[in-house]
Amino acid sequence: MSRIKFGVALQNYTAADEHVHPRELIDTAVIAEEKGFNSVWVWDHLILGSKRYYPIYESLIILSAVATHTQRVKLGTGVFLLSLRNPLVVAKQIATIDNLSDGRVVFGVASGWYEREFKACGVDFRSRGKILEEKTLILKKLLSEDVVNERIGEYEFVNVRLEPKPVQRPHPPILMGGYVDKVLQRIAKLSDGWISYFYKPTSFEKSWRKICNYCKVYGRDVSAFTNCDMVPALVSQSREEGFKLVESYVHRYCDLPPWSEASVESSITGSPKECVDYVERYVEAGVKELVLIPAFSNLSEVKDKVRELGDEIVSVF
Repeated sequence: MSRIKFGVALQNYTAADEHVHPRELIDTAVIAEEKGFNSVWVWDHLILGSKRYYPIYESLIILSAVATHTQRVKLGTGVFLLSLRNPLVVAKQIATIDNLSDGRVVFGVASGWYEREFKACGVDFRSRGKILEEKTLILKKLLSEDVVNERIGEYEFVNVRLEPKPVQRPHPPILMGGYVDKVLQRIAKLSDGWISYFYKPTSFEKSWRKICNYCKVYGRDVSAFTNCDMVPALVSQSREEGFKLVESYVHRYCDLPPWSEASVESSITGSPKECVDYVERYVEAGVKELVLIPAFSNLSEVKDKVRELGDEIVSVF
């Protein structure tokens, strides 16, 4: 059987009429570790929704809590809105969590899409791509260089030394999310890997090939470049039955970017054999890690769904 790693997304946001205690997220992460998952991931927003709003816990605080209750799983953000944050503060947070977890942080970032968040933070929405590039550069310098003496955009660093440094050197892997060609170029130029969202195997393979070609243009080592695809997952009696359940989950909790090829068809669902066979298609497409988003009808089911995914899918690989 082909080798591939698996992650699981923690449901750190809910619908307005629901509530999840942070302890439940920690417990889910512990179960994921016990079931052989390689990583756990959290979503990131400061505000989400207006008339239809979604309560969401702060991503890095949740990962800090998870770090103290696990020993092995990687701790990922999928994706952190770096464009909205002060890069010096973020560098301090990431270095701290990496030390707390003995080097398990995987820092996924993106420029963002929700304009109301940018207005609320006083950040120019139209410049978010350029801002992300600047802050990514700053983050790398602060985490890896002994002393930073440089002006980058509006940030001026005079004999700035960030200590303690993270455990992972030169810094924790920085992955980027995105879809359009300009963003794929940015990913190849500045990051250590790509985070995709709801991409079925054919869509993933097409964009991954582009990123690999851009890596060559920028002189990056393609073999060292990583990726993951975040997709819904649900073990059921058949793919047809599972697909209906996943569609209901996606309609309630997810927003698929219209400028991408994100699709519910990316779902890993059906009988255990159908799920395993579909995972093999991702392996053939070049996916290195599949981050499973447990689809559910009720929040109380999440931990059982993670156990089932571990037993029926992760254990096979």
